[in-house]
Amino acid sequence: MTYRVLARKYRPKLFSELIGQATIVETLSNAIKLNRVAHAYLLTGVRGIGKTTTARLIARALNCERLEKNNYEPCSECDSCKNIISEKNMDVIEMDAASRTGVEDVREIIENVKYKPSGSKYKIYIIDEVHMLSKNAFNALLKTLEEPPPHIKFLFATTEVNKLPVTILSRCQRFDLNRVDNSLLIKHIMNISEKEKISITKDAVALIVRAADGSVRDALSLLDQAIANTSGEIKSDNMVKMLGLADRGEIFQLLDHIFKGQPSESLSLLKKLYNHGADTLMIFDQLLKLIHFITELKVLPSAIDDHSIPELERVKGKEMADKLSISELGRAWQVLFKGYNELKITSHLLQTSEMIIIRLIFLSNLPPPSDLIKIAENKIDKTDYDNSKGKGDPGVATRKNETINKLQFEQGSKVSQEQSAITKKINSFRELVELFYKYREGILYTQMYNDVKLIGFEEGKIVININDINNKNFARSITKLISMWTGRIWTVNLSDSTTGKTLAEEDLIEKEKNLKLIEKDIDIKKILSTFPGSRIHSVSTSEDSKNKETTGLQPKSLKREKI
Repeated sequence: MTYRVLARKYRPKLFSELIGQATIVETLSNAIKLNRVAHAYLLTGVRGIGKTTTARLIARALNCERLEKNNYEPCSECDSCKNIISEKNMDVIEMDAASRTGVEDVREIIENVKYKPSGSKYKIYIIDEVHMLSKNAFNALLKTLEEPPPHIKFLFATTEVNKLPVTILSRCQRFDLNRVDNSLLIKHIMNISEKEKISITKDAVALIVRAADGSVRDALSLLDQAIANTSGEIKSDNMVKMLGLADRGEIFQLLDHIFKGQPSESLSLLKKLYNHGADTLMIFDQLLKLIHFITELKVLPSAIDDHSIPELERVKGKEMADKLSISELGRAWQVLFKGYNELKITSHLLQTSEMIIIRLIFLSNLPPPSDLIKIAENKIDKTDYDNSKGKGDPGVATRKNETINKLQFEQGSKVSQEQSAITKKINSFRELVELFYKYREGILYTQMYNDVKLIGFEEGKIVININDINNKNFARSITKLISMWTGRIWTVNLSDSTTGKTLAEEDLIEKEKNLKLIEKDIDIKKILSTFPGSRIHSVSTSEDSKNKETTGLQPKSLKREKI
């Protein structure tokens, strides 16, 4: 016999066999029993959780010849059920909208709905991935979908419901299928393994379920792959190699080295995992999930009772949750998340990974911002802080001392810039623009000064016109920098209003006023009369002139001064 993959072999044949969808099953079964079935259903959810299977079950139940006897479950024995299962029923039409997206394909449906079913109670159209239909196809379907003949039923399935027009959504009864809970999916995999006489450890099943992320089809496909790749019992080691994962114990060990501030041990273990074939992205994916798990244990201790989680992870996770603070875990999450996105676009995976680990070690040893402020204000003694937070490790205390000194005394340090700006208040747009001058963002400063028109300003929010700037990332860039320098989130809104002026325009107006005032000065009049043909070009402070000469930037501001 031809081999059938497990996902097809164990596809549910009854509503009761659908796992993790109890609410939907109850609603649909009641509708079928009471003969209150809608003319159009929309089934949504992630891949592999039973959308198309549920649509086929509805089609079989509605056309089952023994439905009254079986209440709501299709019998699977009558001619109608057998023909639908074998895909030979002429009244149940399945269409893949991913390959048939055009209006002509929908017109074919519209032209055929007027004909009654050939041998069944209903003519049923199952359209999979319905969001792939074109705009014209959706428009052509609207009228028929709103008022179909009584013998017609539409069953739509999609993974991206947000792409459907609201006019389609309003004409359907919508059901959102849930991701299958890990405990249910583990039980399902174990049951199938027993039926197939497959020997597999619970830890291996846990890895399959974690990788499947709530998808039954993905879980069964991974089980199929594991069976083909393994002779004998399927263990967690086999799954680790097959999935390109790192051993979970070594991921815990790597995280432990990081939080202890051990760069040599951390990088050595990272290289070991890399050389043994672990996918770099998967390593950081596991680190992220581990940080989330430890944080969950920290705020919700009862999570330790979830027996679908392997024993090793529960024990190690509890140990780390007891050691680490929420602020440490939060900072680690931010660095890892940013690093994970960097890895997706880099061609230097190992080198980027090592730099992320080093960055993470540096930040994991920093005190929280609240303590940094106290230290900077000399409200607590650094030695006392280190003794209380060093956890008995002299190396940690020394590194924290060095870090604190850097934060306090290295003026060019990015961290010191961020921390010193925590309480910084910005009172005007000009003051905001001068931050770009201060932190030597020359190009952005020039654009902010010459091309940005101010429409509105208040602390934490600006409205600007940037029509003269040809840079689609400009607003995002300045928002990020302003928020970092001031220590608070700023909102930058864009406007097409032309009522505002740039700082350059404002200063030009001010310059003209100053020139007129200076020209009236008695001493200046004498100078101008002594040198016929001479004129005043500009007015600036000696400090501005010096800055312009040494940095190449425009003066920060024009100040009135008699010369």
